[in-house]
Amino acid sequence: MNSGFTNQGAVPQQLNTTVKLCFINTQYFGEGTKVTVLEKNDVIIPPAVVIFSPSKQEIQEKSKATLVCLASGFYPDNLNLVWKVNGADRTEGVGTDETSTSYANTYSLTSRLRISAQEWFNPLNRFECVANFFKNETQESIHKFIYGDAGCTIFKENYQRSATAGKFLYIMLILKSILYGIFVAGMMLRSK
Repeated sequence: MNSGFTNQGAVPQQLNTTVKLCFINTQYFGEGTKVTVLEKNDVIIPPAVVIFSPSKQEIQEKSKATLVCLASGFYPDNLNLVWKVNGADRTEGVGTDETSTSYANTYSLTSRLRISAQEWFNPLNRFECVANFFKNETQESIHKFIYGDAGCTIFKENYQRSATAGKFLYIMLILKSILYGIFVAGMMLRSK
């Protein structure tokens, strides 16, 4: 390498052997790896996790639903959020912040799951946000979930079908009333 370093522990070539011993335990990590070194008395704080329901306006205007998972109040800032739908990992439609946001001495992280309105309006669907973090050298997880909404849903297609059926029924009732009126008028004329 041109920088004056060897491939053995990144020890400068120009240093004497006494100094080389200080560099023997140098650790190498892949690109994008984040290392957090905790002090001996640092306390690991697990996150508080909550899922927010999608907005009704988004559902009405776009026929889409965005669930938001917020993990907050955790330390250190090494946290991974994962979405599951009915127990299976979901990566499609997921957007997670690239870095945690710092508030005082704790952090928060947000992830969003965008689904179809039809998927949201199925009360059998279970949407789960899992926060994975390390505590005492073991991975721990916090699971929060929400079920799809069973509320009354009116989609454009369903509304048009219902409106057409309603018009047809209304016309049939009017025709029936006219025929009944003619029948009654005819019976009255015969009885005189």
